[in-house]
Amino acid sequence: MALVSVGVLWALIIFMIYIVIQPIASCEPDILLPIGQVTESSSWFLGDNIKFECNRGFSLQGKSWHLGNGNMKKRYCATGCNDIEKRANGTIFTATDGLKAEIECDKEFVLSGNSVTYCNGTKWIMKLGTCQLANSAGDHSCDFEREDMCGWRASKAIPQPWKRISAAADFRKEKCLQQDHTFQSDVEGHFIRLQSQVHASRTYHFISPIYPRNLTVGHSLWFQFQLFMFGTEVRNLTISVKPSSMAVEDMWNSFRNICTKLIVSGDQGPNWKSQSIAIDEMKSDFQVVFTVVDPSSLHGDIGIDDVKFIKSETNEPHF
Repeated sequence: MALVSVGVLWALIIFMIYIVIQPIASCEPDILLPIGQVTESSSWFLGDNIKFECNRGFSLQGKSWHLGNGNMKKRYCATGCNDIEKRANGTIFTATDGLKAEIECDKEFVLSGNSVTYCNGTKWIMKLGTCQLANSAGDHSCDFEREDMCGWRASKAIPQPWKRISAAADFRKEKCLQQDHTFQSDVEGHFIRLQSQVHASRTYHFISPIYPRNLTVGHSLWFQFQLFMFGTEVRNLTISVKPSSMAVEDMWNSFRNICTKLIVSGDQGPNWKSQSIAIDEMKSDFQVVFTVVDPSSLHGDIGIDDVKFIKSETNEPHF
């Protein structure tokens, strides 16, 4: 019996050593404060304890402390600037001290880009967004700069891991998803992230707006998207196409094999990569669906950006 106990103990020790020496593709926030300092500490009771301080002559925009392990928004150190350029179909509100400017779009218009910017004493740090006409389908492409996400939406769920991420507002992920695909900037750009969460154990769908059937008639149609998929325990991503009249739950539970067009599995490396699916001629209007099941890893991210349709006269995509 003693020999068995010793054997089990040694197996446990070897396993723990293996876990420690394994390279971990973790996605930890890269916490920086230009023109200031960040002081970090942690405890088993409170979790992360982070203090933000600006250099003399600058004012901190955002809370000076962050407690716990939840998501953090970026902070900025600001000082006064001159007036900012006006935007069509919207109003810009500037703080009396010139530290901050914020845009609000007129009725029937939606913001595309950043809603707020701060001054670093020389220039406005982020480019403010523009106001675009709401409910404008255009060419059915989407870079997720618009606040309405071009009609894309996440299925109802708590917790909800599908999030629209702002490069200007959210701390980037060190060794993981850092910037959007469109602008690849720390102060401009948005993308969709499914961040793995320890309590997210359900099925999570990210669903397109309804596309007209005539998109698929008379030529080959391809749906292209940029995909970031990196982490030690990142889950499968399933891309499906369904009739707009079919509930997404029915698609997944009863017609998954028919509707599934592509499954991307596991770690795809720390860069954005282009993916595409062929869409056959549809009998009715349709939707594209991204699905992840049980994204319960603490070390992994899935990102989606720059979705669009490409028409081809052959059965091969021409990108």
